[in-house]
Amino acid sequence: MMYVVHTPKNSRQIQAAETRRKILQQAKILFFREGYHKTTVRSIHRALNMADGILYHYFPGGKRELLTVLIQEGFEEQLGKLNSSNSDLESLPLKEALKKIYQLGNELFTGDIELMRILFRESDVMELSETIHLSNLLHERLQWFAGFLQRRYEKGEVRKMNFEIAARQFMSMSIQDIVSKLINIELLSDLSRDITREQIIDHMLDLWNPLTS
Repeated sequence: MMYVVHTPKNSRQIQAAETRRKILQQAKILFFREGYHKTTVRSIHRALNMADGILYHYFPGGKRELLTVLIQEGFEEQLGKLNSSNSDLESLPLKEALKKIYQLGNELFTGDIELMRILFRESDVMELSETIHLSNLLHERLQWFAGFLQRRYEKGEVRKMNFEIAARQFMSMSIQDIVSKLINIELLSDLSRDITREQIIDHMLDLWNPLTS
């Protein structure tokens, strides 16, 4: 029998991880408050009372690498929390599962509102490979939801349909709420003021009802 030995981190590794975390956190604060272009590496060093050059030890690419790591790690963390609930969602009644999926999808973008505003505001700075990476993460979530709907079809809970399009349609219903929070503007207020989350879900369930196909 083989045993896996987990070597505990030494104090230097722990300190390095904490320094990296502090740099990322301070960069996020300044990117959010001042904007990416107005934030300098020196301003991050000064805010943390660090000697010039420390940041490059952890992030050789400077603030450009900082932005990439902030967005990718932050987004993956939020998506990881969302995906960890998949097995629980499978066992819930359909309507309750859809409520939870709607809520979790909203939290994906608003769980760290500062980071998401940086993402939206600084998207022009991001390289194609980074946007593709984020798009792939979202596509994986879409594919899971489409599979979820197909499994509910096999149980006789929804009608036969294009499950990917149905998943896109449902996910897009929460986009208005998310974008409103990110840009602080209430969109389509005349249409949405009296529409609750539960009414939206009931509407989708009516569309997907196997008895009306």
